[in-house]
Amino acid sequence: MDIEEKLKVLADSAKYDASCSSSGSKRTNTKGGIGNGDVAGICHSWGADGRCISLLKILMSNCCMYDCKYCINRCSNTVKRATFTPREVADLTIGFYKRNYIEGLFLSSAVVKSPDYTMEIMYEAISILRNEYKFNRIYSC
Repeated sequence: MDIEEKLKVLADSAKYDASCSSSGSKRTNTKGGIGNGDVAGICHSWGADGRCISLLKILMSNCCMYDCKYCINRCSNTVKRATFTPREVADLTIGFYKRNYIEGLFLSSAVVKSPDYTMEIMYEAISILRNEYKFNRIYSC
C-alpha cells in the first residue's frame, strides 16, 4: 500500500476521535496555480489564545489487537487496515508543514501488537520530527 492510500485510510480512521473534526475541505487547484484544498486528515483546533490551528490528524495505525465493541478499529471489524512507519509520519508531517497546510500534528493510534510497542513506534516518529527535523508542534493522544 502506498503512502497516499495509507494517509486516506488512517486520516479517515482518525476522524472518530472526538478531539477535533476533519475539515472536509475540497477545493481543487486552478490552472497554473499551486496547492489543493483537498488534504485528508486536516482538522482544526483552538489554541489557548483562541486562535484556530490546523493540524494533521492521523492514526499511526488502525490495526488494533483489541475488540472493543464501540470502536471502529476493533479487530473484528472489516475495515481497510494500514500502519505508517515512523519515518512516513515524520515525512508526511514535514511535507504538509512546509506547504503551509498544517501548523502541527495530532497523532493517535490503535493498539498494534502491544501498548508498549505502539508507544515505541509513536515515540520514534516524534523523535524523528523533534530531533532530525527540529519540529516542535506535536499534540499526542
